[in-house]
Amino acid sequence: MPLPSKVAPPARADAAAPALILPAWAWPFALPLPRLPVISANRLLMLVVAYLALTQNLSFLHAVVASVPSPAGPQEVRIMASAALALVTLLTLALAPFAWRRTIKPALVLFLVTAAVCSYFMDSFGTVIDKSMLVNVARTDRHEAGDLLQLGLVVHVLLQGLLPAWLVIRWPLRLASPWLEARRRLTLAASMLAVFLAVFLAQQQTLMIWGRIHRDVRVYVNPTFPLHAVKGFAEDNLWQGKRPPPQPIATDAVRQVAAGARPLLVVLVVGETTRAANFQLNGYGRATTPRLAQLPGLVNYPDVSSCGTYTAESVPCMFSIDGREHFSRKRAEKQENLLDVLKRVGVAVGWRDNDGGCQNTCNRVGMESLNSARNPVLCSGGECHDGILLEDLQRHYPAAGAKLLVLHTKGSHGPAYYKRYPDSARLFTPDCRDANVQRCTQQELVNAYDNTIAYTDQVLAQLVEKLRAQQGQMDMVMIYVSDHGESLGENGIYLHGLPWQLAPPEQKHVPMVAWFSDGAPAALGLDMACVNRASKAAHSHDDLFSTLLGLFAVKTRAYAAPQDLFGACRAGPADAV
Repeated sequence: MPLPSKVAPPARADAAAPALILPAWAWPFALPLPRLPVISANRLLMLVVAYLALTQNLSFLHAVVASVPSPAGPQEVRIMASAALALVTLLTLALAPFAWRRTIKPALVLFLVTAAVCSYFMDSFGTVIDKSMLVNVARTDRHEAGDLLQLGLVVHVLLQGLLPAWLVIRWPLRLASPWLEARRRLTLAASMLAVFLAVFLAQQQTLMIWGRIHRDVRVYVNPTFPLHAVKGFAEDNLWQGKRPPPQPIATDAVRQVAAGARPLLVVLVVGETTRAANFQLNGYGRATTPRLAQLPGLVNYPDVSSCGTYTAESVPCMFSIDGREHFSRKRAEKQENLLDVLKRVGVAVGWRDNDGGCQNTCNRVGMESLNSARNPVLCSGGECHDGILLEDLQRHYPAAGAKLLVLHTKGSHGPAYYKRYPDSARLFTPDCRDANVQRCTQQELVNAYDNTIAYTDQVLAQLVEKLRAQQGQMDMVMIYVSDHGESLGENGIYLHGLPWQLAPPEQKHVPMVAWFSDGAPAALGLDMACVNRASKAAHSHDDLFSTLLGLFAVKTRAYAAPQDLFGACRAGPADAV
């Protein structure tokens, strides 16, 4: 019997086994899926682009709609349509270079899964996935990361990322010769670009003005902007050789103190995610800081701006010589900071941490990490309440000379606010007991957040009580300031970390207070009436550098009297420091 002849198909269908085009992790998705029509690579690419534009870029589309007046007239409609066309064009141009037989499906899978992860945080919390956010994520400890990895994220990524990716993996493709495929891809990209340019040129002036005013909408383009951020993050953090010694600053610094001066202890408490708007001392309608409100002589600073909107930016900036306008995290890691200057002039420096570390700020002075301490009262589940920072505090009291002790708190870090305080600080109920804050009512969320501040109030009051017990042996100053604020659902925005230009005041306006032991003002030559008057002015994290130099009587050209919180209130000219 003659064997049947083999009939060659008219075009090559991409029915190759997953092993030919996919890594091993993708094999479980390679399940039989009958009756999917064979389509061209261009068509599959455009299907994915349409899916990404319509479902994974809701934050971008919302930002575009919010940028035009309402109700929208013909000009506004044209702007929105042009922005949507720009989104589709950008996604097409980003994917077209990878649209080859062995790369198109892995590229589409990468875009789909990345977009799903990013859209969850962007749409749920108003988060922007930029390079600074990746730094923040990289320096988040496992407990904080666990608070963010909720069932909602898993379901979202499964349905909106992995399921479409599975369809892409199993969809058969009709592929021609490499040269023909290249020509088709080039034609597609050129056509999309030509259409966009035609639309742009037809209303060039209007779109240029809109784009210049609302250039920040680009940060919501998903997933191209997050993937670009990953590239920048890798360049800054992963592809570096051995680092040289830090560049010295304030090399002329000397400490000038009178002979026989008593020991001086300055405790700087760095808060975490606490915003000024919910601070009772700033006029908030709830008693979130009742203990601080009763402390005699406490100085409150109601108008303080943070250096950044996330810890990995704000903490290094607080100790940097550069200030917010000129601060660069990359440069900060290559140069000395305030702690180095103080150590060099003979001031002892200590850092106790209950948060995610000192963000490379204390690398050369050492850090005592307490967030996994074994204390049955203050610690459970591998993390501790901030009261742990006060345990064995007497070990850090200076017997002579001067010392700066930094206490880095976990403060009000979310989204699991309920984990930041014990029952003794659970003053406002019902409070949100879920890390997925969207499951809670707005009032429950605010109650939980206010409880974190009430606990911070409790810790600070206990700290002052401990310090006051030692004021017969030394002079002491306590300064508390939060690293950044927090959004609690205002305008649909949660948590923190937005770029400075986009961030609302809730993420940038932070509380700050100062307390002096009985003998400290006289020893430091301070007029406390003047200090209280000066506290009402606008201040920022930029002031910490010169303020601490002034407290420790460090003379250097790097000192800036206008940025010393107490400089104008010292006996004698401020520049005598």
